[in-house]
Amino acid sequence: MITDAIILTRTRQNKAWVLLFAVLLAISCSCLAQSEAAFTGYGEVPVKTPDSLLWKVRQATDITTKITATEPLLAFHAAHGTTDSVIVYTRQLIDSLSLSSLPSAEKHLFQVSLYLTLANAYSEEGLYDEALRFYLQGIRMAESLNNKIAVNDYKLGIANIYAARKEYNKAIAAYNDLLDTGGDIQIEHLVYERLGAIFLEQKDLSKAKQYTGKALAFFRQQHQEKKELQAKLTLGIIEELSQQSANAYSIYNEVKNDALQHRFFDLYISAGQRMGDLLITKKEYDNAKILLSLVYANALQWNNVEAQLKVLNSLRNLYAATGDYKNAYALMTQYMGISREVLNRQNKKEINELEIKYQTARKEKEILNKENELNHQKTVKYSLLIGFLVILLPVIGLLYMYYQKLQTQSKLNATMEEMNRQKIAALLKDKELELLKASVSGQEKERKRIAGELHDSIGGNLAAIKLQLSDPTRVNRMESLIRQLDDTYRQVRDLSHDLVPQKFSNTGFADLITGYIRQFDMPGNAVITFHAFPAEEIDRIGTSLKVELYKIIQELITNAQKHSQASKVEIQLTQLDGVLKLLFEDDGRGFSLETVKYGIGFQNIRERVKLFDGVFSIDSFPSRGTVIDIEIPLNPKCYEA
Repeated sequence: MITDAIILTRTRQNKAWVLLFAVLLAISCSCLAQSEAAFTGYGEVPVKTPDSLLWKVRQATDITTKITATEPLLAFHAAHGTTDSVIVYTRQLIDSLSLSSLPSAEKHLFQVSLYLTLANAYSEEGLYDEALRFYLQGIRMAESLNNKIAVNDYKLGIANIYAARKEYNKAIAAYNDLLDTGGDIQIEHLVYERLGAIFLEQKDLSKAKQYTGKALAFFRQQHQEKKELQAKLTLGIIEELSQQSANAYSIYNEVKNDALQHRFFDLYISAGQRMGDLLITKKEYDNAKILLSLVYANALQWNNVEAQLKVLNSLRNLYAATGDYKNAYALMTQYMGISREVLNRQNKKEINELEIKYQTARKEKEILNKENELNHQKTVKYSLLIGFLVILLPVIGLLYMYYQKLQTQSKLNATMEEMNRQKIAALLKDKELELLKASVSGQEKERKRIAGELHDSIGGNLAAIKLQLSDPTRVNRMESLIRQLDDTYRQVRDLSHDLVPQKFSNTGFADLITGYIRQFDMPGNAVITFHAFPAEEIDRIGTSLKVELYKIIQELITNAQKHSQASKVEIQLTQLDGVLKLLFEDDGRGFSLETVKYGIGFQNIRERVKLFDGVFSIDSFPSRGTVIDIEIPLNPKCYEA
C-alpha cells in the first residue's frame, strides 16, 4: 500500500480540492444512488492487501527469498491499479538487491525482472521519462543475458512510451518490429491493442476498431479480464467518436461495473471520466459535475496523477460551458500545478543520455554485423583478387587521376557556391533596404497627408472662423459660423477614424475576437473555442489595449496553426480583481522550454505585454501541449474615457 508519508504529502498538496469536493461527494450519494451509472466514492483506498501475502514477505530472511515472496504482492497491486504501491515495493527490492552480496550475474537476473516491473508501473502512472529510464537500463541487461523474452517485453514498453508521447511514427515502427520478430502470441495481441489506441488517436476509426477487435477476442479467450476491459474501453471511445453516444455510454457503464467487481480501480476511474465527458456533451451539467467530482476524489486518494489531469481538464470544460469562469480559471491553475509537479519528478538529462546510449549501442551492433559480413566476403575473394592485382594497378592509377580531377572540380563548385551565397545575401540585404525605404516612405506620405489635412482644411476653416469672429460687422452671421464649425468637426472625426480602426470603437471586443476566430472554422484546422467573462467589463477597456490584445491573439493562433499540430485550442479572457487574464492553451506537440529559441512573434508579444506592465509566462513540454498565461493590471488609464 501507499506509505503514510506519500499519503500525507498528497493530502497537503490537494487540501483545498478535497474540501471543495467533500460537499459534492455527500450530494452524490443521494443523487446517484438510484442511477444505473452510479459512481462510488471512497474515503480511503479500497484495496486491502491480503495478510497472507504480507506474511510471506515478512518471513523472508534473505534477498532471494524476499524477491520470490514479493512477486505475488506486486502482481496483486498491478492488477488492481494501485501502481504507487508497486513502485514503493519494487524500489525497496532494488535498493536491497544492490546492497546484497549476491554475485553480479545473479543480481542482473533479478534486476531484469524488477526494472521491467518498475518501468511498467511508472508508465501506468504517466511518468514516462522515469519509465523510459528503467526500460533502457533493463533492456541492455536483458540483451547481455540473451533473454529474448525479456528483450521483447522491454521493446514493447519502449514502444508504449513512444505512443504515450505521441511519437507515433517511432511507436508504429517499434510495434511492427515486434510483429516481425514473432513467436509470442501474447506480445502480438498486446501490440494489436496498442496499434488500435494509436489509430484511435489519429482518428483512423476503421483501423482502430479492427486492431482493437482482434485484441479483445484474444483477451476474452484467454480470460485476461483487465486487458479485456481495457480493449472494451477503447471500443467505447471509438463509438463516441463515431457519434454513437448511447452505445459509448453503455460500454463505459459496463466497463465501470465490471472494473468495480474485479477491483480494477484504474479502469474504474477512466470509465467514470469518459461518462462524465459524455454527460457534458449532453448538457447534463449537474450529473456531470457530481460524477467527475467523485472521479477526481478517487484519483486523489489513489495518487493517480494522469487521471487527475484528465478529470481536472473535464471539470474545467464543464465550468466554462456553464459560464463559471472563475472556477474554470482556478481549475486551470490546479492543472498547471500538477503538470509542473510531474515535470519536476522527471530527470530528463539522465534519460536522454541513456536513450542516446541505447540507440548508439544498437547502431554499433548493426555496424559490427555488417563489418563481419564484409570480412567474410573479403576472405572468400582474397585469392581471386591477388591474380588480378597487376591488371588493376593501371586502372587504379587512372582512378586516382580521376579522383584528383573530381577533387579539383569539387573545390571549384564549393567556391562558386560560396560566391552565389554571397550574391544572394547581398540581394536579400538590398531587398530588405528597399522594403524599409518603402515603409519609411509610406509613413512619411501618411504624415504629410495628415499635416496637409490639418493645415489646408481644418486650419483654413479655423482661420476663417477667427476672421469672422474678429469682424464686428459680421456678428449676426451665426448660421454661417455654425456650418463652418460643423464642417471642421466632421473633418477632425474622419481624421481620427483613419488613425484608430473604427471596428475597435463600434464592435464589442468579444464579438470582434469571435468573428476573427470564425474564419479558421474549416476542416483540417484546430477547433478554437473562446470565452470572455465578463464581456461587458472587457468591452470597456481602452482602444489601445484592445488593439494590442487583438494582435497578441492573432499571433498566438497563427503559431498554433503553423507549428503546434494541435487539434484543439482554448482561449479564455477574464477580468478578475482588477487584472485582465488571457489564458491560451493548445493540445499540440509542445516544446522544451530549456532548448527552444523564441522567434520574432513571441518577442513581439512580450514587448506588447510590457507596454501595459503585464506578465507573460509559457508552460510547455514535448507531447503535452502548450499553455500561455498573460496577466495585465487594469489601471484607470486602461479604460475608455
